[in-house]
Amino acid sequence: MSIQKLLLWLGLAIVLAGAGGAWYFVYYAQLDIYVPLYVQHCQQCHGDRLQGTELAGALVDPDPKQRGKHWVSTQQILSRMAAAHAPLSNVTYTNELSDEQIKGLAIFVGERQRAQRFAEFKFDRQMRIPDQVVSEQHNFRMETVAQGLEPLVFSIQPLPDGRLLVTEKERGLSIVDPDSGSLQLIKGTPETGGSLDILGVQYGNGWLLDVATHPDYAQNSWIYLHYTHLCAQCGGLLASSMNRLDRGRIVDGAWVDVQTLWQAPLEFYSVTPDTGAGGRIAFDDAGHVFISVGIKSADEGDESDKSPQDLDSPYGKIHRIRDDGSVPEDNPYALSTNPLRRTVWTYGHRSPQGLEWHPQRGVAWNSEMGARGGDELNELLPGHNYGWPFHSRGLEYSGTFVARHLQDALEFDLADVTRTLVDITPSPAISSFIFYTGQAFPKWQHNVLIGSLKGSSLFRMVFDGDKLVHIETLLHDVARIRDIEVGDDGLVYLLLESKAGSRIVKLVPVDGEVVADI
Repeated sequence: MSIQKLLLWLGLAIVLAGAGGAWYFVYYAQLDIYVPLYVQHCQQCHGDRLQGTELAGALVDPDPKQRGKHWVSTQQILSRMAAAHAPLSNVTYTNELSDEQIKGLAIFVGERQRAQRFAEFKFDRQMRIPDQVVSEQHNFRMETVAQGLEPLVFSIQPLPDGRLLVTEKERGLSIVDPDSGSLQLIKGTPETGGSLDILGVQYGNGWLLDVATHPDYAQNSWIYLHYTHLCAQCGGLLASSMNRLDRGRIVDGAWVDVQTLWQAPLEFYSVTPDTGAGGRIAFDDAGHVFISVGIKSADEGDESDKSPQDLDSPYGKIHRIRDDGSVPEDNPYALSTNPLRRTVWTYGHRSPQGLEWHPQRGVAWNSEMGARGGDELNELLPGHNYGWPFHSRGLEYSGTFVARHLQDALEFDLADVTRTLVDITPSPAISSFIFYTGQAFPKWQHNVLIGSLKGSSLFRMVFDGDKLVHIETLLHDVARIRDIEVGDDGLVYLLLESKAGSRIVKLVPVDGEVVADI
C-alpha cells in the first residue's frame, strides 16, 4: 500500500469516527436492519426468500430474470401492504411496527422486487451487454465504442466530428477515437488524487468529474471541466479538495487557455468532498452555465453541519454563472454581500448526479441520490429549497425518517420545500440523464433517459409538462451507468462503470422484429 493510500485510510477513519451517519452506513452495509425485522414479522407467511407460502403470496417475481423489469414505488407497496393486511386481525402489522419500520419494510421489499440489495453496489460485477433489446417503441442493439477504461469514470461528451471526450477520475481527460476505440490522454489537465474502495464505495480526492462543450463549441472551441481541485497549500497530512469549474481548449493534445470560472474559498476545502461532489455541468440557451455541488461525506453524520441549508456554504447547491464566470444579475441572491451566495441558484441538495437544461420548459432539472430511498428528479426553480438534510422521501441509513437538524431549524418550514417531480423509492442510485432530442429514436422525442448505478438499469420517463405519466425500463441489470449523452448522430451513448474495466457503448436502432430480450 502506498503512503498516499495509507494516509487516505487514516484520514477517512478520523473523519468517519466523528460522522455518525457514515458509521451507520458502514455497519448496515454488513447487516441490513430490515432483515431481522422481516424475519420476525413477515417470514412466516411470505417465506424466507419472499417467495410466498400457503399462508400468503410471493412478494417478488418467482422468475429472478424478471425482477427489476417493472417499475415499483414505495407508495404502491405501502398501499398493497395496507390493503392485504387490513382484513387480518391476527397480524401485528400495524400494532407493533412504527411508521418508520413499516416504510423501511416497504423499501426492503421494493429493493428485492428490483433485484437490489441495500449494500450491493455492483461495482465488482461483470457487465451484461445484450446483443439486441426489445422495448415498447424502439428495438435496439448495444455496440461497444471503447473498452478497458479505468474503473473510476465519470463523464462523456460527444464531439461534432464523432469523437468523444471522457473523464477518468484519476487518469485524466482523454479523446476517444470511435473507429479504433483508442484513447489519447490530454496533457496538462488538473492534477488528480487517489481513491480507496471501502465496502464497495469509492473514496478519494482530486477527481476529474464532468466535461462539457460550450453550446457554440464549433466557433469558440471552449471545453468546460468540473473537478475537485487539490489544494497544495492547505496543509495537513492529507490533501484537501473542493469543486472547481475551469474552461480551456485542447490544442495539439494539450489543455491550454485555461480560465477558472468558479471556485470556493479555501476554507471550504476538505479531505472528504469527492464522493458526494455532484460535479455536473449544464448550459441553458441564454449564455449561462449551471454546476452542481453535493454534500461533504462528513455531512452524513455531522450534527453541527447544515451546509445544504446554509446559503453562505457552497455545499448542497446548484450554482449559476455566466459562461465567462461572471454572476448574472437575475440570480436570486445576486445582491448579497457574500460573493459565494451570489452564485446560488437552488439549495437543499444531497448528491446531485445529473444536471440538464430542459429545452421545452426552459428550466434546469437535476437528478439526485437520497440515502436509503429518496432518489429524486427535480425542476430547479430559482431560490427554491429542496429539503436536504431536513426532509426526504427516503430514510436515513439508520432506518429513521430524514429529519436531521430539524429540531434546530427555527426558521425552517417543511411547507417551503419544493416538491420533487419524481420520488424514486426504493432507490436504484439514480445517476445522469438526458432529454432525448435526436433523430435515431423519433418516438423517444423529449423523453427523459436516466441511468442508475446500484440498479444498473436505464429508464425511459415520459412527462406531460412536469407530470410523470409513464416509465419503461429499457435496460435492466447491465452495468453501473455513470453517464449518458446523445451524439450528433442521434445515437445514445452510455458510460458503463466497472472495477474490471469501464467502457463506452452506444444504442443503435434495429429495424424489424428482435427475438432476443434482456
